[in-house]
Amino acid sequence: MSPAMDTMFDKVIACVDAEDVVERSRQALRIRSISGEEEKVARFFVDEMRAAGLEAELQPVPATPAMGPSFNAIGRLKGKGGGKSLMLNGHIDHNPTSDGWTKDPFGGVIEDGWLYGFVHMKAADATYISAAKAVMKAGIELKGDLVLALVCGELRGGAGTRHALANGVRADYFVLGEPTELDIGLNHTASIVLYIHVLGRSKHFATIDTPGVKGVNAVEKVAKVIAALGPSHTPFPPADAGGWLAHKPAAGFEGLPQLNVGPIRGGIGKTHDITRPALFPDRCTLTVDFRIVPGMNKETIRADVERLLDTIAAADPDFRYELEFAQDFFPLPFDAPRDSPVVRSVTAAHRRVHGADPKPATVLKFAASDASWMAAAGMTGVIYGPTGRYLSRPDERCRTDDLVRAARAYACVIADMCTRSA
Repeated sequence: MSPAMDTMFDKVIACVDAEDVVERSRQALRIRSISGEEEKVARFFVDEMRAAGLEAELQPVPATPAMGPSFNAIGRLKGKGGGKSLMLNGHIDHNPTSDGWTKDPFGGVIEDGWLYGFVHMKAADATYISAAKAVMKAGIELKGDLVLALVCGELRGGAGTRHALANGVRADYFVLGEPTELDIGLNHTASIVLYIHVLGRSKHFATIDTPGVKGVNAVEKVAKVIAALGPSHTPFPPADAGGWLAHKPAAGFEGLPQLNVGPIRGGIGKTHDITRPALFPDRCTLTVDFRIVPGMNKETIRADVERLLDTIAAADPDFRYELEFAQDFFPLPFDAPRDSPVVRSVTAAHRRVHGADPKPATVLKFAASDASWMAAAGMTGVIYGPTGRYLSRPDERCRTDDLVRAARAYACVIADMCTRSA
């Protein structure tokens, strides 16, 4: 890194207000914002961005099959032109409140240096604003635009980011502040959910089988499917090594693909009616979540599953099935270039803040994120954010000093990327 870059980084780092970072994060966490109910927190972030000196708007997001209508908070700091643009993206919805919390999840509680609440990922969103403020305070003249996309519905398939992209909110590069413990995230899996409907034939407990209309218990037949699928959360070898899921191993995706055998619903008819336990259930639906590697998709999974289940059917003439894919949430793996300008920028910023290079992130390897949608839209990016160790569990929390370090790194990246010539 050049002496001039060192000087610019030190200048913006000095302008990051640690108290501003933490207090805005606390305020954001005090606002409940389940997917589809983000309007209040979106308005909060719009007000915060305007107060910081950014242009900001509340962007309506129409209802999707997975959630009701909601809102994004979109902010912009315009450059003078002739430069590359950068998006800092983060979702503003959070998980449902589970049992087991010992702290108020909406209290903004700080204890022993930990901030408690749904820090994933509203706390990172708050740091973006502090980072932008620091760049403005340092007097850095931007060439390219900075875009802050604080989006709804990420937990419902990326509804907010997909709507923003479809309506022209985009940039050349992006940083997504999903939880990586401030390590560098360059790839993650995708999720494809398949419903395997096993079909039986109903009969009453008290009746005997009639030739040609033998009763078939669909729930019992599902047991054969579960056994054939293999254990959940276990890496599948490629087909040439004995696996049944066709794929090629990919760098960065070690330990994948995997699957999870999810909910099972058995009963009468397509509604899985359970009011008549004396009847053989004629339908049993098994939900399977596949976590995949690049090159896998619905078509390859369908072919693999059909081949597996046809083997069962060949040995059992009473075995019948139908396949149905769930609505797409995150069907695309994220696999970023390892040496892009934004990766180099985040690495340099992290080094300046921490005094060491960032490590490869592992927190999100088996998850999915809006990075997939931004990459599919032609943007080049990286995942880099605070939190992760206590992600999506009771007493979710992060270190307040990690939030401050994140804001400093984001400020450096803004100053670097948005002052580059196009």
